[in-house]
Amino acid sequence: MSGLVLRAWLRDWRRRPLQRVLTLVGVIIGVAVVLAVDLANQSAQRAFDRSMDEVAGAATHQVLGPASGFDEAFYRDLRMAGWRDTAPIVEGPARLPDGTTVYVLGVDPLAEGPFRGAASDIGDAPVQRLVTEPGTILPPAGWFRASGEAHGARLALDAAGGEREVTLIDRAAERDEDPSDAGGDGASEDAGAALWVTDIATAQVLLDRLGRLDRIDVRLADHEVEALVDGLPAELELVAVESRGQAARQLAQAFRINLTAMSLLALLIAAFLIYNTQTFAVLRRREVIASLRLVGVGRRAIFGVVLLEALLVGVIGTLLGALLGVALAQVLVAQVAQTVTDHFFAVAVTGVTPRPLALAAVLLLGVGLSLAAALAPAWEAARVASPAGTGRGGLERRARGWAAWLALASIVLVLAGVGLIVTGAGALVGGFVALFLLIAGFVLLLPWVLAWTLRGLAVLVRGAALPRIAVRSLERSLSRSAPATSALTLALAAAIGVAVMVGSFRGSVEQWLGQALTSDLYVVPAAPASARGGARLPEDWTADLVARSGAVSVSSGTSQEVVSDRGLVDLYVVRPHADWLDYLPLLEAAVPLEALGARLAADDAVLVTEPFAAHHDVGLGDRLSLAAAGGRRAFEILGIYRDYGNPQGTVLMTQAAFVRGGVSADGVGSFGLRLPDGADAEQAVEHLEAWLAAQDHAALVTRPGDIEQESMAIFDRTFAITHLLRVITLVVAFIAILGALIALQMERAREFATLRSLGLLPGGVRGLVVLQGGVLGVFAALAAIPLGLGMGWLLIEVINREAFGWGMDLRLPWAEVGETVLLGVGAALLASVIPAWRMARMRLVPALREVP
Repeated sequence: MSGLVLRAWLRDWRRRPLQRVLTLVGVIIGVAVVLAVDLANQSAQRAFDRSMDEVAGAATHQVLGPASGFDEAFYRDLRMAGWRDTAPIVEGPARLPDGTTVYVLGVDPLAEGPFRGAASDIGDAPVQRLVTEPGTILPPAGWFRASGEAHGARLALDAAGGEREVTLIDRAAERDEDPSDAGGDGASEDAGAALWVTDIATAQVLLDRLGRLDRIDVRLADHEVEALVDGLPAELELVAVESRGQAARQLAQAFRINLTAMSLLALLIAAFLIYNTQTFAVLRRREVIASLRLVGVGRRAIFGVVLLEALLVGVIGTLLGALLGVALAQVLVAQVAQTVTDHFFAVAVTGVTPRPLALAAVLLLGVGLSLAAALAPAWEAARVASPAGTGRGGLERRARGWAAWLALASIVLVLAGVGLIVTGAGALVGGFVALFLLIAGFVLLLPWVLAWTLRGLAVLVRGAALPRIAVRSLERSLSRSAPATSALTLALAAAIGVAVMVGSFRGSVEQWLGQALTSDLYVVPAAPASARGGARLPEDWTADLVARSGAVSVSSGTSQEVVSDRGLVDLYVVRPHADWLDYLPLLEAAVPLEALGARLAADDAVLVTEPFAAHHDVGLGDRLSLAAAGGRRAFEILGIYRDYGNPQGTVLMTQAAFVRGGVSADGVGSFGLRLPDGADAEQAVEHLEAWLAAQDHAALVTRPGDIEQESMAIFDRTFAITHLLRVITLVVAFIAILGALIALQMERAREFATLRSLGLLPGGVRGLVVLQGGVLGVFAALAAIPLGLGMGWLLIEVINREAFGWGMDLRLPWAEVGETVLLGVGAALLASVIPAWRMARMRLVPALREVP
C-alpha cells in the first residue's frame, strides 16, 4: 500500500516539473546563503583568532609602554635580572605592492622557542638567514603558492618606516622540502596568512622603531606577577594576554551576528516558497487523495507522503545549496576578512574549509525548515476524508478563518518584541529576537489585511468586469496569494530596512568627517593607513610647517594604546585648534562648553567617544585610571562625543593634560594646518612637499577630501556584503511570487477557460493575470514600507547600539524606498509574464473538464 501511495503521489513531479524546480531553486539559494555566510564568518574568525594567538604566542603577560615604543635596553636589564622566559617584540602593519595589508612580527629568533615555536614554526624555521642577513622576512608558506613569488625574491614593503625592500624566505625551499607538504592543512595556512615574521632588527627598520621595542612577552606563574610589576619603570605596564584583543573579538562577533541574521531572511523566504508549493501540490492532487482514502489509505499515510515529498525537496535542495554555498563562501570570505582587517586586526584568508559540524547544522536547518513549512499542507491533506472535502472552497474558507486567528497571534508577537526592546533583555541577541518577533508579527497580520484590502478593491472596481474578476479571484485564493505576498513583503522590507540603516550611517559618517576634519591640510607619516597609528613625526616640525605653509594655526593628534583600569584602551592625545570644541560633535558634557576647554587643559580630565561609553559602561563624572606621561593618573570624564573612527571606542586627552607629569610627548601622529583665508593651498602643498623631501622622516601632505574618500571607501567595503545579501534575498522572493502566481493561475485554469469560452480574447487573459500580479506587487511594496522603516529604526537604535555602541541620526532615504517599491511591483509584474503566457495558450477542453 505504501508503494502505491508513493507512486501515485510523486507522479506529479514528472507532470509539473516547473513547480518543483522553482521550489528547489528557492531552497538551494536560501541554504547556500546561510552556509556561505557561516563559512565566511568562521574562516575569518579562525584567521582572526590564529593571528591574535600567534602574535601573543604562549606568553601569559606582556610588558607594554608608550605607543612609540620603549628603550630596548630594558629587555637586556630584564634578562640580567633573571627573567629568562621573556622575548622582545616589534610589531605593526605593512602593505604589499598589491595593496594587501599584512602584519609584521619582529622577534628575537633565539628567544622565541618557548613562545611561538609550536604555533607558527618559528622555532623550527631556518632562522640563520633572519639573524645573519638584514632585510630578510619569512612569509607564510601559503602566501608563496597564492602569489607565485619565488624563494629569495625581493619585495617592497610599505610600513611606518617608509617603503623598503625585503628578501623573501620560503621555509620549504630552505629545507629542500616539497612546497605542497609545507604548512599543514589549508585552513591553518590561510588563517595565518597575514603574519610575516622577521628578525627584530629588520622590523625596527621597517616600522621606524630603531633602538625601541613595542612589547616584551613574558611567561609568569601567578606568584611571580607582583614581583615583576614592582620592578617595572613608571612608563611600563604589565598586562595579561587575554585582556588584549578581547574588545576586538567581541566587536568582530557582533559583525558576524549581523551577517548571519541577514542570511536567515533568505532561508525564511524560501520556507514561504515551500509552504506555497506543498499546499498547491495538495490541491492539485485532491482527486488522488480522495481516491486513496476510498481504497482504504489512512490519514497517517497521506500525512506521511506529503512530508516525505517535502523531505525530498529539503534534502535535494540542501545538498545542492551546500555545494553552491561553499562556492559562494569563497566570494564572501574576502569581503568579511577585509572588514575585519579594516576595523580590528590584519587577517588574510585565501579560501574556506567546510567543517563537518557547519555542514551538518545547515543540513538540519534546511531539511528541518522544509518539513516545518510542509506541516500545514500535510495536515490539510490528512484531515479531509472525501472528494467533497478536498475542494478549494473548503480550504479557502479555512484560510480566511485562520487569517483572523493569525492576526490575533501577530498582536501577541508584536507585544513580546516591544517588551524585549523596552526592557533591553538579552542585549544584542535579545535585539535580534525582538526584531524577528516584530517581523513575524507583521507577516502574520498580512493575510488578514490582504483579505480586507482585496474586498475593498472589489467594491471600488464594481463597474469594471475584468478588474473585479481579478481582485475577487485573488481574494478567493487567499491561501495562495497571502504566502507569496508575505515573502515579497519581507524581502522588500529587508531591503528598505538595510537602506535606512546604511543611508543613516553613511550620512552620519559624512557629517562627522565634515566636523572632524577642520584643517585645510594634514601632514601624516608616509605609511599605510593601518600603520599610521604607531608612526610618529618629530614634534619640533611645528615651526617649520608654519614657515613653509603660512598656516595661522597648527594642531596635532597622536593615537596610542595605553593601560587603564578598564583594560587596554585607545588614547588620542590632541593639541587642538583654539575653536576645536565648536566642531566636536559633543553629545553630553558635565560643564558648559565655554568652560570645557579650560578644564580639559588644566585638570586631569578627558572626553570619551560614544562607543567607549557604551562598551565600558561609563558616563559623565566617572573616573578612568590611565597610564599617561609620568605614570598612572585618574582622569574625570567631562564629556561624551560622537566618533566613528574606532568601533572599540577612544579616550580623548589634551596634550597639556598628558604631559602634566613632566615628560614631553614622544613624537606626533599627524599635524593639521589651517591656512589664511584666500591662501593658495596648491602652493602651500608644493612648499611643504619640497621641505618634507629633505627630511629624515617620510611624510606626506593630504587634504580633508582625500581622508574622507579613504574613510568612505572603508565604509563601502564594510557594507558591500550586506548589499549582496539583500540582492540574494530579493531573488528568492522573486522566485516565491513567480511560483505562487503559476500555482494560482493553474489552479484557476477552469475559470480562465470559462472566460475564454464566453468570448474573452487571449490578450484579455494575459491582462487579467498581469493585473493580479500587479495588485499583489503593489500591496507587498506598500506593506513593506512601514515594516522596512521599523526594521531600519530597530537596526539603528537597538541592534547597532548594542553591537557597536554607535548612535546615528535617522535619515529616511526616500529615493531608495521609491526604488524598492518600484522593484517590488516590477518583480511581481515580471513574475506574472510566464503564467500569463501559459494561460493565454492553454487548451480549453481539458481545462473545462477539470473538477473544481
